Amino acid sequence: MKRWLLLALALLANLGQGETLRVGIELHDYFPYYRAVAGSPPEGYCLDLLQAFAEHEGLTLELLPQPINRLYRNLLDEQSLDLLFPDNPAWARQAKTGRRLHYSDAAAQIVDGTLVLAERRGQGLARVRQLGTVRGFTAEAWQPLLAKGGVNLVETQDIQSLIRMVARGRLDALYANPQVVRYQLGEMGLASDYLQLDQQLPLTYTSFHLSSYRHPELIRRFDRFLV
Repeated sequence: MKRWLLLALALLANLGQGETLRVGIELHDYFPYYRAVAGSPPEGYCLDLLQAFAEHEGLTLELLPQPINRLYRNLLDEQSLDLLFPDNPAWARQAKTGRRLHYSDAAAQIVDGTLVLAERRGQGLARVRQLGTVRGFTAEAWQPLLAKGGVNLVETQDIQSLIRMVARGRLDALYANPQVVRYQLGEMGLASDYLQLDQQLPLTYTSFHLSSYRHPELIRRFDRFLV
């Protein structure tokens, strides 16, 4: 017990001296929350918050954008990442089976919901047969219906691809955060209400957390920073 305590204290001392922490982030454009795409530095509210924490604690961060599925492999199996952000206990359950991750308190509260063309809003579940989401994301609110087999889930690389598929009639709806969709509509030159959140269709209130497999002490420090 004493040996492990000494090791923990040594780790805390090293982390307090500016040791570089490897932070896995999703290689994806989910602005305004986060954006990590080729050719541009990562940006967004979540990353600003993480950087503010690092500066407050005297830490150095190395942000490593990666595809979603690879993030969990590198965090849990390769152990080449110290932290993952954003994360959530409900995400990627299969990849985490048998592993205990440490999660921070919620760093951001968001809504994930179902968006449809404005003229199809309020038409109910019966009109949704093809549902789209970003590859690697969990359509949490739709899981019971997907399990029954009445709805087909289509995954694409990014939000803009989903928007185009809805516009062309290849998807009945997409599942994402409404703020993110509105931002991407603007980037595409479309009206912000071209797609609308349908309150009659599945939605969920979720949250973004910082997670770690090997550094629970960092999670506790992040929680204190959030207070």
